[in-house]
Amino acid sequence: MKKIFIAALLCAGLLVFAGCGADHHTITMTDGSTAVSAGAPQFNKDSNTYTYENLDGQQTIIKREDVRQIEENND
Repeated sequence: MKKIFIAALLCAGLLVFAGCGADHHTITMTDGSTAVSAGAPQFNKDSNTYTYENLDGQQTIIKREDVRQIEENND
């Protein structure tokens, strides 16, 4: 019984720590559409673009002029 309790406690702890690592941002475009990034978008000064990874793991590049705002999600 004690082993089951310890295993359950460890699993719960792992789930809590996995949730703390999530860093999502909502990107609102000038046309009103939105996208959610996994992690903070990176700005490239040379190309004047933002690069981010979407929730499906695909890398996306958007022009700065197409971005209205970027907000961190506090889930």
